[in-house]
Amino acid sequence: MLIVSKETSYQLNALSKFKIKVFAVLQPQILKLNKILTFFSFESLLVYYFFLVLLLGRSFMGIGIFGFRVGELMIGSAMVLFIYFVVFKSKKVKDLLNDPLTIILKLIFISFIVINTRKGGFDSFLNVEVYRSSSYMWSIGFLFVLNFINRARLFDSSIFFTGLCFILPCVYILTSVYYPNFLDMFFMEYSDKLRLLKGSDLFIAYAIYCFLFFERIKNNNFIYIFTFVISGLLIPLIVFSSRGASIGTFLVLIYCIFRNKNAFLRNKFLFFGSLIGFIATLTLSSIYLDWTKIDFQEINTSMAIDSLEMTLISKRYPETTKPYLFIEDNRVNSGDGNLNWRLQIWQDVTEDLSDKKILFTGYGYEDVIPAMAKLDRMGLDGTNIHVHNYFINILARGGLIHLVLFILFYMYLMKYIYEKNKSHNATIFIGAILFVSFFDSSMETVRYPFLFYTILSYKLVKE
Repeated sequence: MLIVSKETSYQLNALSKFKIKVFAVLQPQILKLNKILTFFSFESLLVYYFFLVLLLGRSFMGIGIFGFRVGELMIGSAMVLFIYFVVFKSKKVKDLLNDPLTIILKLIFISFIVINTRKGGFDSFLNVEVYRSSSYMWSIGFLFVLNFINRARLFDSSIFFTGLCFILPCVYILTSVYYPNFLDMFFMEYSDKLRLLKGSDLFIAYAIYCFLFFERIKNNNFIYIFTFVISGLLIPLIVFSSRGASIGTFLVLIYCIFRNKNAFLRNKFLFFGSLIGFIATLTLSSIYLDWTKIDFQEINTSMAIDSLEMTLISKRYPETTKPYLFIEDNRVNSGDGNLNWRLQIWQDVTEDLSDKKILFTGYGYEDVIPAMAKLDRMGLDGTNIHVHNYFINILARGGLIHLVLFILFYMYLMKYIYEKNKSHNATIFIGAILFVSFFDSSMETVRYPFLFYTILSYKLVKE
């Protein structure tokens, strides 16, 4: 039996008391330090990156790193993830999706190899332009980002939901109120292009808010009112930027109202508070945007070029008193100059593919789509190669083979998600995203599909 002397026992008790006092003093500081460290954790840094893409858009994508732009590095990573998961880790794809979707993704990849080999031979796989033109396919790789970094529930963090609450007002301010000089100078120095957020960028920020933030905290009355206030603020800006994006925004808003109508009807304060907030901010935002005029002497050259491009389009395809849609010379036309510009491109693509008898396989990926070789379609800097329609772009590059496969992919994806949770949330989200992409080149960028597929991946795991 171990015998402890009174002196030793006293020393042990004194040491224990000292440790307790030290712990009592340090515990609050340790807790504060842990709270601070959560803002610098790996998950938090990933969330900050997501917000940078959401808030700064094309300008952020153009920052150069080791001779590559951020957007190029991202789409290159997406391509690696697509090949890695679809070809070598198909079991993980089945766990995330299901067998039919896994098969469709494999068929998309195989058809790309066959079409590209048939059009340009094996040497074409060494051509960087091939992978740039086929980015619509590789961007699906963003579906697997959260699985690859083993952070499937990344967007559950309070940092993400708190940040998302502030991101929409910041988006509005940067786009229409004030763009800080330090950001202007930074992107002029380190990015290949300084560009404000487009209508499609504004729309996807709003859609992400509605389908993540609003759905999670919808039982809070303040969030209802805030949602309608921010909707009233953003809708005029989106309408001023893009009619296609504005329709997508209204689809999302109407669905959210319909889905939560019972909460509004049983709470009169909530109903009138939300309605008044919406009408007030909608009116003020519309008046402000109508009153604000662009001064070309005060904005940078890149922004002026973007605005002048739209002026050039409107002059070559002017507004007319003719119907919004009409048939003339066996072609669909529009009295709306902007829409007519797009309609002529889409019809040129389909007619040329049919005349050359390559409707099933498309043009391939090495060359610019012939319909975009005309001067009035290349942009002032000669770099515009997009047909401003996600599905027409797929048809042009991979023909009907790819178009049918992509339509099946989205149909099965919406069906699969609905069967998992019996909710139309993700279905409306996907449908609205694709609708906006029908009139814009958004899905041919990097930022838009990155945000879309990453959020979709989170929803797949979550639901």
